Amino acid sequence: MEYFNPVSLQQAENLKKKIPGSVLLAGGTSLNWRGAPRAKAIIDLKNLNLAGIKSSSNKTVIGSYTTIQHIARSSKVPKALAKTAGRFTSLNVRNMATIGGAVSSGFFISHLLPVLAAYEADIEYYFSGKKQITPILTWLKSKKGIICSVIIKKLKRNVQVADEKIVESDFPVIVTSLGCYIKSGKIANTVVAVSGAAGPLSISQSAARYLNGLKVREID
Repeated sequence: MEYFNPVSLQQAENLKKKIPGSVLLAGGTSLNWRGAPRAKAIIDLKNLNLAGIKSSSNKTVIGSYTTIQHIARSSKVPKALAKTAGRFTSLNVRNMATIGGAVSSGFFISHLLPVLAAYEADIEYYFSGKKQITPILTWLKSKKGIICSVIIKKLKRNVQVADEKIVESDFPVIVTSLGCYIKSGKIANTVVAVSGAAGPLSISQSAARYLNGLKVREID
């Protein structure tokens, strides 16, 4: 197996295109499980300055190399995301796993994808020599390029998340997140996102249709 340590996104992209079967390395946790693909080459992203959290009044930008534990402990990210990050398996894994890997890995269940979908987050990614931004649900359909950051602009969305675990330190059986706005006491612009029932992420359109327009007091 070959190991590469690019110093720019362009170098990393060129290597990924040039070497079939190569994989991108961040925390490495998604590459270190039984179902992970066999890598013919490792492209390490550690020198691309993709870590860190920037927050302002209208958006939060989380670099793709930022660890889950950093997110769990940060006051700069929305509370629902920090809470969910803190439930991500064990402390040892959280100290290694990155948000970019959590979004892109395709693991059989995800803690973070449902809550990011509920916030209607965007993905900033590098593809064909330039950075682009697209909604997370759109990016997940193609998984093009190298994730640079996760962007949450809709900070005023009301987001709730719940998971069910057999053992606290293990993966959850199912994760559900609901995101919406409350307008004049009624639910609007709802996203209901679920992981575990049918893979890493499913969006329930029927649940959203049911909830939209209901008064908050009418539901639990």
